[in-house]
Amino acid sequence: MSNESGSYGLSGLKTILIATDLSSRSDKAVARGMALAAAYGAHVRIVHVVDDDQPKSLVEDEASRAADIIEESVAPFAKQLGLKPDIDIWRGLASIAIKTLADETKPDLLVMGAHRRQLLRDVFVGTTVERVIRSCGRPVLMVNLDPAIPYRRAMAAVDLSMHSIDALRFASRVSFLGCKDLAVVHAFLPLADGLMRYADVEQNKIEEYVVSVADEAHAAVLHMLANEGLTALKPELLVEEGAAIDVIKANVAKMKPELIVLGTRGQSGLKRVLIGSVANAVLRDVECDLLAVAAP
Repeated sequence: MSNESGSYGLSGLKTILIATDLSSRSDKAVARGMALAAAYGAHVRIVHVVDDDQPKSLVEDEASRAADIIEESVAPFAKQLGLKPDIDIWRGLASIAIKTLADETKPDLLVMGAHRRQLLRDVFVGTTVERVIRSCGRPVLMVNLDPAIPYRRAMAAVDLSMHSIDALRFASRVSFLGCKDLAVVHAFLPLADGLMRYADVEQNKIEEYVVSVADEAHAAVLHMLANEGLTALKPELLVEEGAAIDVIKANVAKMKPELIVLGTRGQSGLKRVLIGSVANAVLRDVECDLLAVAAP
């Protein structure tokens, strides 16, 4: 585990909550969360949730073993980093228990491991990390990368909504978790393009229209960044035509950022299943880490 970010003198995070299910995916989250806690001088709390839909004796035995496993596994890192993490073992449904603890402790950042992909179950039920992001109203860092890989480049996906602005504000306040380079990506769709083609409008007129829409989108993003005081960061600004998820994935493949920053709105039930969301698609498809800032 690298602690390179500790040399940045980071500030803005005072408390970090790390959720673990004791899997190798969660081990990455624990290591990354503890490294961030050391870099920011933050207090760290680690939570594991035991499924209580089983005999009570098994629940208590699992809870005891989980506490021992966590204490053993984090002790070397904690000593190395000068941390004294609190360890909580909860009983119940993971997403509900994590939300409840987050509501009680109000961490500045919640860190979780990447979910195990199970296509049909993910579509109709959603993963634990998705449910937590939708329900807890707090910034969530989903960890995919090996924690030894330092954060260098962040890519913020924006759509000019308040959700994007809130995500940028938070990420800026915490120095984009130590990233030194920032790219801002905005996708646009020229809505009249298809109608113009249907009406057999000349190709050069259609191209002029698309360019004008791109220019307007570029100006709008610049205005938003200026209003939030982010132009001083001199981000690379990419305004591209296409569906949001396609533009995001293409730029992730091209730029290979360690971190994606994304604002998201809560959706649940049938609406989420039928409409889906860019955030859910990014959660499931990207291999880098994701900082999702949900609307309260």
